Amino acid sequence: MKAYEPIHENFVRFCKARAHGVMAFDDLVNESVLKAYQNWMKIDKKDSLLYFLFSTARNIVRNTVRKKKEVTLDEQGHSNYSAESTVEKDLQIAYLYRQMDKLSDVKKEALILFEINGFSIKEVAEIQGATEGAVKVMLSRARKELKALMMDEPHYVTQNEIIKEG
Repeated sequence: MKAYEPIHENFVRFCKARAHGVMAFDDLVNESVLKAYQNWMKIDKKDSLLYFLFSTARNIVRNTVRKKKEVTLDEQGHSNYSAESTVEKDLQIAYLYRQMDKLSDVKKEALILFEINGFSIKEVAEIQGATEGAVKVMLSRARKELKALMMDEPHYVTQNEIIKEG
């Protein structure tokens, strides 16, 4: 727990963004932390627990997506959002995540790590097993693709659209 407490906030933010539309983020957090505890003796560098958790969470999401061919927004629920959130803000976030889901997994993950979690380019490269240059290019392309996707569909998703998709 001493190793996990300082990284909890970053890891939860990552899981909220990564699990959106696939599974409840708290399930992803719990599963990942459980696997880390189960494999604690196998983790060589205890100070890189956060990277281990990111990799574990990434694999859990991929496996869940493989198992579930069709995912609805209703399954996700509204547990990803704070109680203080407004309906409009929730709809805007749902729209953004819906557009991000159209990006490749690698680009989506890079955006989540860099833009949402605030990791440096170097840290994102280390987590993804890529070079810093490759991460910069990937982030640039991901932003351009996301911007184009949002320009193609320039409205916020409405509550009725979420219900229809569900």
